Amino acid sequence: MEWIKNVFDLFYPHFCFGCEEALQNKDDILCDNCLFHLNFIPVSVDDASEMKRRFYGKLLVAHCVSVLYFSEEGIAQKLLHQLKYKNQQKIGRFLAGLTLQHLKNHSVFNWADAMVCIPLHPSKEKKRGYNQLTTFCNELSCKLNIPFYKDYLIKTSNTKTQTHKNIFQRAKITNEFKINPTFEHLNHKNILLIDDVMTTGSTLQNAGNCILKNSSNNLSVLTMAYTK
Repeated sequence: MEWIKNVFDLFYPHFCFGCEEALQNKDDILCDNCLFHLNFIPVSVDDASEMKRRFYGKLLVAHCVSVLYFSEEGIAQKLLHQLKYKNQQKIGRFLAGLTLQHLKNHSVFNWADAMVCIPLHPSKEKKRGYNQLTTFCNELSCKLNIPFYKDYLIKTSNTKTQTHKNIFQRAKITNEFKINPTFEHLNHKNILLIDDVMTTGSTLQNAGNCILKNSSNNLSVLTMAYTK
């Protein structure tokens, strides 16, 4: 009944994930003010973005795109923290919607034959209970009719989060990946590799080179956010 819902909302209000102000609509993620202040990355017309330049000489990519700039205590950081560590999967669906809207005129989705994501180490995923990229990728896959292979990549080294490491510490990290034997038959494909945040690009570089090694696949990269 409506009055029960009103009482519940009174004692358990829904809050904006950006500023923690109360929201009237329980399905909303951000208030209007936080939506207005989202820091979108301009879509590069010639695809020669700063992101792509970070891979020059390290990883061959056709496209390299992202949606939001990531900064300490910024709205994107708060959203991704809730998605990654608090299992707020509705944020994954929300960010997928933003991605589709922001990149609607970009050719990357017409280019892609398949989507894969950066995996967690099996022990980490078992402990956490989920990979924060799954809902995001499933939503894109459903809307775009592009197959998503969640377990295409397997992470073989269990490294700690790089969030608080500086650029020199990150550069020393070698994340090891391998292709799941179940998907070794996938070849001659345009593969879109997806991650939540690109900082130095070392994780995407290692995973991407694993995909391209001994195959005829092509690669592009998509992230929800990007750190300048």
